[in-house]
Amino acid sequence: MTIEVEWRDYDVMIIGSGGAGSHAARSAAESGASVLVVSKDPVGCSDTKISEGIATVRESGATDDTEDVLSENLQMAGGNLPDKKITDAFAEDSKLAYDRYRQNGLRPSIDKERNTPQTLPLPMGGHNKRRSVGHKNAGIAFGHANWDAVVQGENIDYLEDSWFLDLVTESKSLEYPNSQSRIVGGLIYDATRGVLVAVRAPAVVIAAGGLSTLFFPKTDTMRGNTGDSYAVAYRAGADLVDMEQLQFLPFCLASPPSYEGLVCGEPVVASFLGVLRDKNQKVILDSVYLRTRAECASAIMHAVADGRGTPNGGAYLDMTANKRLPKSGPHFMRFVETSLPSAYRNARQALGKEAAKCDEPWEVRPAAHYHMGGVRVNADGASVGGEGNGQINKGIVGLFAAGQAMGGLFGANRLGSTSLTEGVVFGSRAGQAAATLARENKIRIEDAAFDQSIDEVRKRFGQKGGVSVVTLRMNLQNKSWDCIGPIRTAEGLTEIDALIEETINKLDEINIPADPLWNQTFIDFIELRNMIDTARLVSAAAQERDGSLGGHVRLDCSTISVFARPYSTIVSENSGNLVVSRKVRPRTPIKRLLQYRIQEGLKIFRAKCLRLMPTSMLDERL
Repeated sequence: MTIEVEWRDYDVMIIGSGGAGSHAARSAAESGASVLVVSKDPVGCSDTKISEGIATVRESGATDDTEDVLSENLQMAGGNLPDKKITDAFAEDSKLAYDRYRQNGLRPSIDKERNTPQTLPLPMGGHNKRRSVGHKNAGIAFGHANWDAVVQGENIDYLEDSWFLDLVTESKSLEYPNSQSRIVGGLIYDATRGVLVAVRAPAVVIAAGGLSTLFFPKTDTMRGNTGDSYAVAYRAGADLVDMEQLQFLPFCLASPPSYEGLVCGEPVVASFLGVLRDKNQKVILDSVYLRTRAECASAIMHAVADGRGTPNGGAYLDMTANKRLPKSGPHFMRFVETSLPSAYRNARQALGKEAAKCDEPWEVRPAAHYHMGGVRVNADGASVGGEGNGQINKGIVGLFAAGQAMGGLFGANRLGSTSLTEGVVFGSRAGQAAATLARENKIRIEDAAFDQSIDEVRKRFGQKGGVSVVTLRMNLQNKSWDCIGPIRTAEGLTEIDALIEETINKLDEINIPADPLWNQTFIDFIELRNMIDTARLVSAAAQERDGSLGGHVRLDCSTISVFARPYSTIVSENSGNLVVSRKVRPRTPIKRLLQYRIQEGLKIFRAKCLRLMPTSMLDERL
């Protein structure tokens, strides 16, 4: 049985229907483009919907929260790896992004005194200002807003339960002499109808999420995060940036198995007196509420590597000192219960009543949460490149990325609550830019450009072999946690590379049924292929960065100095080979860097002093 091919034409194709994809679709359609959204999950059922529903909104908690302040906060927290033009765009558009959510049905609580959305009482996850806005219905409210953006928009078609297989490109032309190639469309597997959909489109926006399923079950994300964004972009020839930078949420559950990987807190939840302890009850990190996610995750995994980890390979988050204070204790408990309500419910259900009352420490362990690297783009989400590896590549014409698919915004560490805002900011920008390109660059797309991709897919249906795709996937996931997870070594990177090559050699031996209708083995196969490519990219970038920085922690190397010249890693394909280079980034002036470090140090010092105060004075102050 040969799988049939259905042909379609659109101006813009969007891969993914979460926060970035849905708003890219709406923006492109509002700009006059005909749009197709491709989603392997139901529209709106992305990581957005299972999030804590907290969004970054500039000036929501402080009148002096300028665009420059927020942009610099992103750059500093990201180790000077972020592209300033991209952080500036985020800072400029964050308020507008929140307005777009509200236009699609989001309803925040309002601070009646300031007439602004109600912010959390403490700066969240590395922010230097209060600008994180929570919502009663958490991510569900945002998921519904994303659904509205797609379903209620005009000129938008969508395919659910459909897997995007590969981009289709043509070689560089006279119109774009410095480009690697240009987009002419993409190939899709529509599982519900058992057909291939060949879409002719001059512009494609990749918004297909992250890669955290590479570490399952040690992740709090949706299981569809199989690195599709990075794999399809890499295979098409795009540059990818900072692929070694993964964010592991530090406070996730380590047990029981049914709750493994689920988030149970943020650094800010630890409040003023929360600390991290090893299995011997020794404090391994204090002033937790002021730390970044990367700092907390690194402290935990260093203790594990030293043999001081808890029974399930983590550490103890001890917040009991907050609870014991008679006056401020009840306020602390109210904060824990309401700041991240679904995370608190996870802790209560998994750890029991006493832990839920914060009368005893919680065993926590990092879990894969967010990927900060991605497709190398400009502030409008368009693919870009540069000189390196013996070539001049100005990017792939017609290729755009947004959300976790894009790199350049967060660098070495992502501030908490920024992802929901990021998706709208750059989804909207990419959608509009893609529509403009499609309108201004009408091209003739020949069906023959799709022949090779179609033939390769058809050969997979009915492929004979004795290898289990599930076994290969589980082996890759286990090795990925050990070798490219929260802690890394040169030896581990060599091990993951060896497993990747071994797995690639077995892809042709996987037994795939011939039936095209909802072929789950074929779906598992294409997701495994994307996970393999993504793991290669992460490992290659991790080997290039030979020191600890942000989400990249090397046990066999020292931490990179804050005064060292910052650089991003660039991974690309050249003549069939994976190559890695460096892109030097501007460094924050030494004077400003010292000021920032002193300010952060003073915050930590004041937090340490708090714990030295007599209990009665401390309680009154808090």
